[in-house]
Amino acid sequence: MGIIDRIKGRIQDRLNDPAFMGLVQEQSLKDLLTRREFRITEEYLQREFMKKALDDELVEFNLTVGDGYGELSGRLKKRLVPFAIPFSVSFTIEGLEFSAARKCVFLKLGPVAPLDLEWLTRKVVERIPFMSLSGEMLVCDLNRVPRLAELFAQRVKGISIWDYITLKELWLKRGEIGGRVGVVL
Repeated sequence: MGIIDRIKGRIQDRLNDPAFMGLVQEQSLKDLLTRREFRITEEYLQREFMKKALDDELVEFNLTVGDGYGELSGRLKKRLVPFAIPFSVSFTIEGLEFSAARKCVFLKLGPVAPLDLEWLTRKVVERIPFMSLSGEMLVCDLNRVPRLAELFAQRVKGISIWDYITLKELWLKRGEIGGRVGVVL
């Protein structure tokens, strides 16, 4: 069996992997391969993460992505208060770390409107399992995002391909989060 046959076999194995195919269907594979760019739509994030965070306390939860910023908004219902408390908080990308040991995006939170209550902020952040809060810095651990964790766990002959790929840029544009990946040699 030649090297071309082996490559074809591995590609065919990936095409049969539902996690890989789900990821490919959500974004443009051509952009990822040719320009090394990816885009994640606001609708995808709303469907995959925001809708799953709803329960009897968090009755509404939305994400809006604008040019250079994102905004989380919703309503939180507490037992002692007869109405749901509305909230809104904006965030910007402060930095990122994408190494073999850690894959995190750091977001800087703006003030929470209409009231900046720490318990409200913590309650909202706790609803998203891959997020943590440290002061005004929100840390998104990409290794804990369900679909990305599956992708990062893939190994070829004991080697993780993600040890050689880095996230070079990340940006917020109207309706989407985009980024550019690079190769580390």
